[in-house]
Amino acid sequence: MRELVKYYAIELEDSLTLSILDNGLNSEEEAKHLSLFIWKMIDKMAENRDNNKIVLGGTNNTSMLPDVSYEMDNFTEETGFSKIWEEISDNA
Repeated sequence: MRELVKYYAIELEDSLTLSILDNGLNSEEEAKHLSLFIWKMIDKMAENRDNNKIVLGGTNNTSMLPDVSYEMDNFTEETGFSKIWEEISDNA
């Protein structure tokens, strides 16, 4: 998951997400930002798939979405921010 998130953080020029990947989640604001970013990333993945853009060796990485969700569940649970991820996902 980390490679995929990092790829899209670079593509979408999201320096805060890159910082979170390097330093972990340290605040509610970062948890909100990362959670919202994941949904932006999912939209960008769909756009790239529709445009046959190769990302990390494939044109359709949607099979990785369950892994992304699982890893976000674990990551936010470990850092105490799972409620933020759940609320944003419920409203996405």
